[in-house]
Amino acid sequence: MSYLLKKINCQLLLILFLAGLVRFGGLNWCSPYTPHPDEWNMATAVTKLSWEDKLNPDFFAYGQFPLYLTYFSARIYNLIPWIAVKEIDIQEAIFFLRFWSAIVGVGTVYLVYLISKKLTPTTHPRHFDFAQCKLTTHNPQLTPLLASLLSAFTPGLTQMSHFGTTESFLSFFFLLITFLSFKITENPRLKYFVFLGIALGLALGTKISALVFAVPILLSYIINLKKNFAGANPDSQRDAFILTTKYFFTLCLCLAFTLISSPYLVLSFTESKRILLYETAVATGKSPVFYTRQFINTLPILFQLQKIFPFVLGWPIFILGSGGFFLTIFLLIKNILKKRKHSLTAYYLLLTTPFVVYFLSQAFLFCKWTRFMAPIFAFFPIFAIVLLNYLSRLRYLGYLLIFLSILPGIIFSSIYFQPDIRFTASDWIYQNIPFGSKILFDTGNVVDIPISRSKHQSLITNYSLISFDFYHLDENAELFPKLTNYLITSDYIFVPSRRIFANYLRLAGEYPLTAKYYSLLFSGKLGFTEIKTFTALNSKLFADEKAEETFTVFDHPTIRIYKKVVGLGQKDYENLLQE
Repeated sequence: MSYLLKKINCQLLLILFLAGLVRFGGLNWCSPYTPHPDEWNMATAVTKLSWEDKLNPDFFAYGQFPLYLTYFSARIYNLIPWIAVKEIDIQEAIFFLRFWSAIVGVGTVYLVYLISKKLTPTTHPRHFDFAQCKLTTHNPQLTPLLASLLSAFTPGLTQMSHFGTTESFLSFFFLLITFLSFKITENPRLKYFVFLGIALGLALGTKISALVFAVPILLSYIINLKKNFAGANPDSQRDAFILTTKYFFTLCLCLAFTLISSPYLVLSFTESKRILLYETAVATGKSPVFYTRQFINTLPILFQLQKIFPFVLGWPIFILGSGGFFLTIFLLIKNILKKRKHSLTAYYLLLTTPFVVYFLSQAFLFCKWTRFMAPIFAFFPIFAIVLLNYLSRLRYLGYLLIFLSILPGIIFSSIYFQPDIRFTASDWIYQNIPFGSKILFDTGNVVDIPISRSKHQSLITNYSLISFDFYHLDENAELFPKLTNYLITSDYIFVPSRRIFANYLRLAGEYPLTAKYYSLLFSGKLGFTEIKTFTALNSKLFADEKAEETFTVFDHPTIRIYKKVVGLGQKDYENLLQE
């Protein structure tokens, strides 16, 4: 038995190693450029931190905890004698932001293992004979390992571990708080309340919207309070008071660690409040901005089910996880109706309720960015294993489903083990597009192509690059004559991502001129023909350009290059675009 347990631990270490490999591999993707705007803003804030300015980040879109963690990590690293860098520059800040995202990303995989282990007690009546140790999805020792394996290769979890942003932290803290709530319902020991207060405090210090993470804590309080009064306990009143005191202590500890990790929530309260209100107005659609137009006329829940989860999870985990979620709800209701006082009932409640509350709190916002759903990505592998447990009799089907579930993540992680697609496209441009060419391209990209490497430092200046604002073409009458002039003089057109065309073609009624431009470009009627397309994921089976745009445009956009083959005049372009 001890040998088998050691073997299982080795398997867990192997899975964590694989999780670390796909998260730390390619951590410097696209260096020295930073295509993710949130990452750039956070890294810039880190470089501005100083003791002279009392560690004021002058950036309040998020909490300060990730910023301070990055700042002190970089400072300690720079104390190493052979490290030449003494001041934190933007590249070092980006590296440590990504480093900590990867660290907590691996931690998330471990938490998936721990939670799945709670959901798979060894006394389950349908377990296979442990002595046989068959590798099935319902073996009590292997089930949590399989859940952690799925999470190790979940595309969305891998991606956010490569972004120096808050999403990986939030995913980790949500699972940690859920797991600690499990522990408290088992045994309300003081140490778990301490850990819980610290975890929620740091989560709020990462992003104030993490307040919804308190749901499993509140549930655990209700569950423990109910258990306290359920039996003939003469000291129930006293025990309830002690229990309430512990939760109040957790609240106090949470507030303390929120203020310690993000003090400028209070010290710069006016500015923090202003930014929070602005971000809330953008998220709810009360303040329309050009970069949220992809959400116009989209349906809550349906959008997430079509444009987010199938891509960030991969279809197999999405389907299995969704099925497992409904199965968990069924088992929860069944246990409640039959009044089964089993720990699994509490676990099911603590797992499903926070998941549903968080999902619904974000799903109905106007802005439905992928990152808003990031904290619940890791729940899907857990739910998937719940379903696979009940398919365990179909032994070989289980093997196939596990393989199919990790395949999208393996393919997706290849993005970070090859040169960034913008470098690949730029190398091709330098080799195939003549110097002196005039190039028209979409504006609004954090990083425009072509980008330079050391061997191409001087080559960008050999092109005439025209960044055009297609976002406001329908609103600003002055842009139309400029566009027709650029079409006459340009030799090539770059479409650096799907960010503008995919949204405006869908909204042709609201933005007819912009939609017309892209329709004519893609059909070849503007006199330009597509000569090259660059995609990071070459397999059509895993093409993800139709996902919510922020899932693709930062780290693996599809780049299209068009060459002029037929020259048209001013009147030709005006007639084409206005007909």
